[in-house]
Amino acid sequence: MRVQLKGDNRLGITYEVLNVLVQSGLDIRNMEVTTHFIYMDIPALRKSELEALTSVVKSVPGIHEVSAIDLLPTEQRRLQLHAVLSSLPEPVIAIDTSGNITQANEAAQAITRQTEAKLRNASLDNLLQTPLMTTLQQSAFHITETETVLGGKTYLLRAEPITSKEKADTKISGSVLIFQRPAQLGRAFSALDTRQATRGFDAILGETEIIQNIKGKALRLSKVDAPLLILGETGTGKELFARACHETSTRNRKPFLALNCAALPENLAESELFGYAPGAFTSAVKGGKPGLLELADTGTLFLDEIGELSPYLQAKLLRFLQDGIFRRVGGTKEIKVNVRVISATNRHLEDMVSTGSFREDLYYRLNVLSIILPPLRQRKGDIPLLTRHFIMRASKQVNCPPPKTSQELLSLLNNHPWPGNIRQMENALFRAVSLCEGTELTTTDIEFSNTQSLNAAPSSDVTYDNATNYKEALEAFEKDLFSSLYPQHPSSRKLAKVLAVSHTTVAEKLKKYGLT
Repeated sequence: MRVQLKGDNRLGITYEVLNVLVQSGLDIRNMEVTTHFIYMDIPALRKSELEALTSVVKSVPGIHEVSAIDLLPTEQRRLQLHAVLSSLPEPVIAIDTSGNITQANEAAQAITRQTEAKLRNASLDNLLQTPLMTTLQQSAFHITETETVLGGKTYLLRAEPITSKEKADTKISGSVLIFQRPAQLGRAFSALDTRQATRGFDAILGETEIIQNIKGKALRLSKVDAPLLILGETGTGKELFARACHETSTRNRKPFLALNCAALPENLAESELFGYAPGAFTSAVKGGKPGLLELADTGTLFLDEIGELSPYLQAKLLRFLQDGIFRRVGGTKEIKVNVRVISATNRHLEDMVSTGSFREDLYYRLNVLSIILPPLRQRKGDIPLLTRHFIMRASKQVNCPPPKTSQELLSLLNNHPWPGNIRQMENALFRAVSLCEGTELTTTDIEFSNTQSLNAAPSSDVTYDNATNYKEALEAFEKDLFSSLYPQHPSSRKLAKVLAVSHTTVAEKLKKYGLT
């Protein structure tokens, strides 16, 4: 039987209780002491003897209550910890400083096909494909993220030290290792994206017939588990539709991850998409890194601006779409994942196919299903609704009351051609709300983006009066040139094509002048 004694916080009270119990001939198997409480496990004590024990123990000055309990505090905490570990879907293993396993949850037992009794006191390094103990000891048993293989499967491992404080010293007694599959991490990344309070197609505003028809078609296509190509001008909401298609698909509880194919040079885009093996290049993470395809396993991968993909990456993506298999950069192991690919572009892929700049076989692989999003000028009936929505959103962002809109402003917005579509409209209204000093927005508050021709030289107020030499004058010109053109071509690849230079040169200049 286990009993709890409640009493005064008095020096020597525990010693006196022990003496009384020894004199009574009772054997104590386990005992715990905290302030005001003494807990004991007395195997020979029967329930019928508790009353007699109570009167004996209460003879000790300061003991007020004696009661039976189910578990000692340590036993209760151990069971609670076991329940928590058992509820975790990922393998969790605790080790001591020598690398011997002290505890393993049910997920770890399942993946290793061993019971906890067999795992206990076994060496951690015997379970892993690559020994880890040296790394753990060198890093004070703390690892932010490394890749390892457990039970024949690849995991991302995180290690946290088990510490105890004695006076001013912190002592490490072991480590807790948490193993996560790349797809689990992908779901976590996806869950962190809280940009939309409204989910699915309800997040896409529009009452006109054209947008309602597109939403209806997209909803039907979202149920079909096949590649989807979304076409439309810049700013028409291609990513919004891609996300809605994911959220209404059978994969809606799995990761949704996105990559802008124009935002990165070829080598970085390749490692982001396919990941890289250990030692693939000098600055790589030591244990390698999974790419978006692994992180999105069983979910959806959205490839925006697919028309900007290099010929090399087009070929590598095509192979994956054919059989679902790829290799990491610098790796030899073939990895198979189950990912739905949704791609989008504002370019005419058929024209690119005819000129040889986009692979025809890849185009047909991506274009199994397709939708074309209408530009804002074809759905002007939605402009009043969108105006109210963007004004309300901007007001919350800048923390001000939402201003009213004059009839003249609505007429101006309705008649504007909106070459940048909904994104341009949202930005224009955000600017107007941010700068508005009254309670009503008028035509004088709105400023439209510069619609300068793509190849026109920038009109600039830059002066060279402060330049002391040719180099400074050249830098002043370069800064003005890139400042003017970058908003119109917001990627290093696009701007490089306009200026007929390499995208590396453009990226370096943008970084140099603080534009990225």
